[in-house]
Parts: sequence; structure tokens; C-alpha cells
Amino acid sequence: MKLFRTIIPALAFFLPVSAQEQRAVTGSLWSNWYVQAGLDMSLQNPYGCNFSKVFPKGKTFGLDVAVGKWFTPHVSLRGRLSWENGCPLFKNGHLEWVGPADDPQQNMDKGGYIAASLDVPLSVKYIFMDYAPGQRWNCYVFPRAGLCSNLAIHSASPSVGVGFGGTYRVKGRLGVYADMAYQVTTSEFTGGVSGTGMSVSSGSNGFFSFNIGVQVDLGKGRGAFATKAVTPPRP
Repeated sequence: MKLFRTIIPALAFFLPVSAQEQRAVTGSLWSNWYVQAGLDMSLQNPYGCNFSKVFPKGKTFGLDVAVGKWFTPHVSLRGRLSWENGCPLFKNGHLEWVGPADDPQQNMDKGGYIAASLDVPLSVKYIFMDYAPGQRWNCYVFPRAGLCSNLAIHSASPSVGVGFGGTYRVKGRLGVYADMAYQVTTSEFTGGVSGTGMSVSSGSNGFFSFNIGVQVDLGKGRGAFATKAVTPPRP
């Protein structure tokens, strides 16, 4: 009994201190913006093709840029634009799984293809952990929706997907990021490589994308949210 009489007052003493350390996160419309730029690799997965042969039949490389904003430490909105298979420096002479199907090498000659998407990154880290300024890393998952345009065949197809990624702050407002996603689209995007005629669905055409690059946080906060200590009312 003596032990309990000692522990209970001690807990009563420390609980109010812990409550006082809770923090409320605040932000504004103009804070917590960021830009990203980097390289990416895509692995095409046309319906009916053997994915084990994606190297080298379905491999393409490209460039991507993105602009986003964290509204809270948990939720962000990001617009991304990727230009694939358009730079001769990244030419894949064995490419077969992009349109036009009768001569896939024309795809690069005619500009490759563009993927524009809107992502909603959700921070896995801050869903399970308390936010604190000065953290260097973050990890997130995101749903994706957008359009894919095959410039070689003048087509535009809707796409939806999911992905995950992470960021690491190197110094100040400068950081690096890495993403991976899978998105499905229509058979029209493949330009005859796949003749399913199916609309967007799990059995349709799709491709994996892998992105890596540099992130720059904008504004005075350098990607950090302003915080203030709050003391909840006693029951």
C-alpha cells in the first residue's frame, strides 16, 4: 500500500505537465509550399503483355516537375507533370510497349508522352507521431488522378493510381525526395500495343513510375509549421 500511496501522487503531479506540452499547429494559405524537380523511370504494363519482359521492352526515362503545399502536417496537395521518353539522352532502342504499335521508336521522335497528375500526399509519420518543427524526414502515401497524353498518336487518356514516397531535408530549405506509384489508364494510351478496349479498371493498362530528385521549400518557414503550446482545460 505504501508503494501505491507514493506512485499515485507522483502521477498526479506529472500529468498536468505532460498536458501543457501538447502543441497546436497553425498555418496560412501562403506558407508550406514546395517545388520538386527530378528524373524518373517508368515501366509499362500493357494489358496482355508479359511483365517479366518489361526490361527492356517497356522501360522509359523522363523528367518531372511538381508544385505542392502542405495544408497541415498530415495533408498535402501536389500537382505533377512528367515528360517521358522525349529526351534522346534516355533513348531505349529496344522499346516496344508504347504507341504507335507498328513503330514504337517513333514515340521518342514525336515527343514521347506526358503524364499530368494531382496527388494528395498523406503523411504516415505525422498520423502516428506528434508534429515537431525541425524534423528532417517525412514519409507519405497518396492517391493520384490525372491525364496521360501520348504525343506520337495524339491521344489523351485518364489515369488513376496510388503511390508512396518520402522526403529528407539536407540543409535549410533544400531536400531530396523519392516516390513510387502505379497508375492505370486506357488501352488508347498504348497506341495499339494492347487492344483490350477497356476503360480505367484493375484489368486495364498501366505503368509503374519511380521518381527521384530535389525539393525546395518556399517561404520564410522553410517547410515548417508554426506551433504554440496549449494547456487543455482541467476536467
